[in-house]
Parts: sequence; structure tokens; C-alpha cells
Amino acid sequence: MTDLVPVGAGPRLEPFARAGVLEASDIHLANLVCRIGGETNSDVSLAIALSCRELRRGSVFWDPHEIADVVRRQILDPAIPDIDSSDQAALFAELEWPHPSEWLSMLEASPVIAGRDDPLNQLPARLDEGLVYLEKYWQAEHDVARDLAALAADPPSQGPVLADDVVSGVRDALEASGTPLDPAQADAAVAAVTHRISVLAGGPGTGKTTTVCALLAALQQADPHLGAVALAAPSGKAAARLRDSVSQVSKRMPDDLKPIVADATTVHSLLKWQGPGTSFGYDEQHKLPFGVVVVDEASMLSLPLAASLLSAIGPGTRLILVGDPGQLVSVDAGSVLADIVSSADALHTRLPVTILTRNHRSGGDIAQLSEAVREGDKSAALDVLATAAGVTHGSPSLDGLVRDSDHRSITWIDADPASITMADLPAVAEVIARTGARMLELALAGDDAATLKLADDHRLLCAHREGPYGVSEWSQRMVAVLSDVLPGIDQSRWALGETAIVTHNLAQLGVNNGDCGVVVETRPVPTVALPGPGGAPRRLPCSLIPSLQPLQAMTIHKAQGSQFKDVTVVLPPPDSPLLSRELLYTAITRAREHLTVVGTRESVERAIDRANDRRSGIQRRWEENRTF
Repeated sequence: MTDLVPVGAGPRLEPFARAGVLEASDIHLANLVCRIGGETNSDVSLAIALSCRELRRGSVFWDPHEIADVVRRQILDPAIPDIDSSDQAALFAELEWPHPSEWLSMLEASPVIAGRDDPLNQLPARLDEGLVYLEKYWQAEHDVARDLAALAADPPSQGPVLADDVVSGVRDALEASGTPLDPAQADAAVAAVTHRISVLAGGPGTGKTTTVCALLAALQQADPHLGAVALAAPSGKAAARLRDSVSQVSKRMPDDLKPIVADATTVHSLLKWQGPGTSFGYDEQHKLPFGVVVVDEASMLSLPLAASLLSAIGPGTRLILVGDPGQLVSVDAGSVLADIVSSADALHTRLPVTILTRNHRSGGDIAQLSEAVREGDKSAALDVLATAAGVTHGSPSLDGLVRDSDHRSITWIDADPASITMADLPAVAEVIARTGARMLELALAGDDAATLKLADDHRLLCAHREGPYGVSEWSQRMVAVLSDVLPGIDQSRWALGETAIVTHNLAQLGVNNGDCGVVVETRPVPTVALPGPGGAPRRLPCSLIPSLQPLQAMTIHKAQGSQFKDVTVVLPPPDSPLLSRELLYTAITRAREHLTVVGTRESVERAIDRANDRRSGIQRRWEENRTF
């Protein structure tokens, strides 16, 4: 609810703005589209504005028969902060929604909305079987479904008998070298050999990287002329982690099976992105020159980026999508990996989806908690948290909490994070101070590799950027703790031993958005150690990286694609619109050995109850067209 009415809202859109349904950007774009297209019907303007609204929420279409109920659930959900629910309900009740059938007739007749079979990219929006899209996203959805179908319908020359023999040989060799494959991992390797596209899904510890190395080995054994293998991920940090993980697993493999791969890169770099407002160098006309493309962290692929990637896959290239469909989806609209995994039954055998479920690391409380959250089992998740040693209810008197990593892997502080201080979290403060002091020692000793490794030992994660639950506030709290062990961290731009993060790609230096480093020199100039090619540390002057920022706390979204030995999660209040099952699952699964959850029971319950509700038509297209 707002008293501020966006300029140009007009009498038709103004009530929707006051009720919190539409934002200024929605109204501005709707007015622009209608003015340029000669549309004077305000209900069509409302439809365009609602398309923008749904896009902001990650959905690529909306249904005129359902939109009022969908928006009502969202607006009147107590997850919307800082509102008076009675006033909000009153404003919403006063909204005049067009009758669905009459609305559809208006949209069908509109000069700014194309029909299902109209030429592409001629109008800004499209009506497809009663669903309203913005054209760019209708086109992307259409292209993704088409290209997936084409890849699935075009099997490679290797038959299943050869594939079974090759994978069996690889499996035996890996087992002899101490890297056995479970049946699901072997199935994934067979799928990769016998299909041009396959999907490998699973949570942390289920052996996705080992499986990738095994299936690449099988592909290289099956086809000596396979061609180059490209590794990619949506973010620079995820790409670096993929590179390091594949390198570590490869070291345990026999020499004749070690996959030969290019250095991992971002999907944008793989496609030769030239910058904002430009197209990709590789596209439908210029195909990627690789025999295999492996994309990790595929849950982060937006619908438009997935469309661009698929369009660049040539007739001789295999595509393997790897990821965890339970994690946070892309910032932009779409949930491509989750759509494919949820459609596995409809796809039958032409697009194989292998889901790894066996945890090859120690199971423990973290694995149990993540599984319960992913499955939406609120009772089981709360049971794991409630029985975790160190659980404390309420904010006062937390002084008795001392972390004992040998005896517990989860600590739950059942308290409102805004109502407590670092003094109430002595175990967390002790880890922060101890890690900071040790990083200073290693920086002074010039051991950059050990310093960088230690920097990933602990991370404090928040859902919000600002406010009492956000990165800014909790970073200040961490700086206050670190000021006792890192001289000058609270006064100067860079302190020796301070952690830092790159926030934008810098291709000319080989620096990626999300790369984390440590300040290892302050004189004569501040210098940061960052992971270089192959993971080896390298030093760069801080001044060469304009996007280098101090790193204390970070957002959960930014941490996606990374894992840390010890993670502290600061949950937002139950009324936060950012709180979701995917957010909580992603935060939990960043921890390898120990997890501290700081947040109320209500926040945990609200997160588990609220699963991703993005709307996508990919599964509908598959099921209707039966193109697979």
C-alpha cells in the first residue's frame, strides 16, 4: 500500500498502484507501449503493466482468469512488510478487475498484442491460448522448448550397447583407483553417451562433479574424435568452483581416463557476450565449437540465457546441464532446470534426467535438514533444528553457547536477529575473530594459498542487503569484532588480512564477479590475493579492480555456487518477501561442516511454506505438443 501515485497512472491504474499491485516501472512501460502502439484501452494498459509485474516476480506469463486470485494471495500475504493488513484488504477489495472473457476479447483485438501464430518480434506482447506474455519471454520459452526437443530427437551415433560397455569399463577403472560410482552415477554416464542432451541433478555431496568427470571419460572413450570440452556456469564464482572441483576429482582418476577440458568460464563468456545492448558472438548462426558443453549450477540459468545457450549448440555438440533444482532460481524470469526436472516423467527417455540422491559425504544433521526443507517437510526440519545441540530460544542469555564442532553440526539461535548483538552470539564472534587473526598471520607470512583457503572457512549470509537483517548491518557487526584482531579495519579502506570480493567481471585481468580474495599487502600499495587460473593465487593491486569491495557478510544469492566449512545464516523476519523455501535450502547447503541458524521459528516455518511459484509454460508445451 502506498500514498505515492506514480506519474501517468491515470484513473484506471492508480488504484492498483495504491494497493501495491503495480510499481512505477510497470506503469511507465505500459504507458509507453500503448502510446507507441496506438492503444487507448486502459484495460489493455493494465494487462501490459501486470505482465511487467509478473515478470518482476519471475513468471513469464499470467492468466486473466486467475490473476486476481494470484495477486490477492500475494498482496494479502503477511509476507508483505510495513503494511496495515486491514487497509490493504480494503484497497484490494475496491479494485475493479475486468471480466476475464471480456478482457481476453480486448487483448485479442489490441494493436499491441500478437496472437499465438502471428509473426515473431512484431509486437511487444503476445496472447497464447489465453495466457499473456511479453514478447521477449514468449519467444525465449518457445525457443527453449523447440531447441530442447530438437536436441532430444537427435541421438548421437553411439548405441546403448557400446555405451554400456564403455561405462562399465570406466566404472571398473574408477573403482580400482578408489573412485567408485553408484548406480545412478553410472546411469548418468550412459545417458550422456547415448543422448545429445542430458540433465544431472542432485544436492551437495551427491557426487555431481565425480559423475561429470566419469561421463566425460566415458564420452572420450566412446568417441576419440569427440572434440573439445567446455565447462561453464552462470557466475564467475560458480565457474571457478567447477574448475577446481573437476581438477580435484581428475587427480584421483587413472591417467587414460582424465577428462581433457578447457578452463571453466561463465556462460556469457562462453557465448562471447560483447556487453550490454549487444548480441552473443555464438548464436543460431554461429555455433559453439565444442564436442561437449557442461553447464553447472544450471538452476541459475534464466529463461533468456538458456534460450541463447541452446541456440548456439551445434549438430555435433552434446549439452549436459548440472545443478540442484532445489536452490534459488535465476534473478531474471524463468526456472529452466526445475521445469525440466519436474517434467522428467513427461519427457520419457529422450531427454534423460538423472537425480542423484545418495550423499557421499557424511550425512549428519545438515544433510537431514536440507532434505527436509527441500521436500517442504516442515515438521521434520523443525525436529532437526529443535534437537540440534545448542538450540536457544529467545534472545537473552546466549552467553553459554560455545561451539563444539566435534559433537554437533547445527546450532539454532531461535531469536529475532534484529534484537540481538554479537555479544549474544559468542561462538560466532569467536570464529570470526579467530579466523581474522589467523588470516593476518598468514598474510604477514606471505602464504597466499593458505590465506585464501582460510578465507572460505566461515561466511555469514543474509537474505537482505540493507536493514537490521541485511548485509550492511551485519558487516558492521563483524568489523566491530575484527577491529580487535585486524588493525585499521574499521578506519582505513583496506586492512591487512581483510577479505574482499569482486563485484563485476574484469575480463582483461581474468577476474570474475564473485571472486573472493584477501588483502595481503598494504604498502607500498594495497594488494589483494585472488584465485588465478587453475586455482593458484595471484596478487593484484586493489586499485586495478574498481569493483573490489570489502567482504564481511554476503547475500545468500551471492553465495550460490560456493560452499564454506562454517556458515552463519541470518534469517529475515517472517514478513520478508525474500523469505522462501529455496532461499533457506540454498543457505543451509552452503555449509560443509557446521551451520548456525539465527532466526525465529516463525521465519523457518514461513520459509518452508513458501515454495517457488514462478509460472512457466515449458512443461505445458512439452505435454501438449508431445514433441519428445
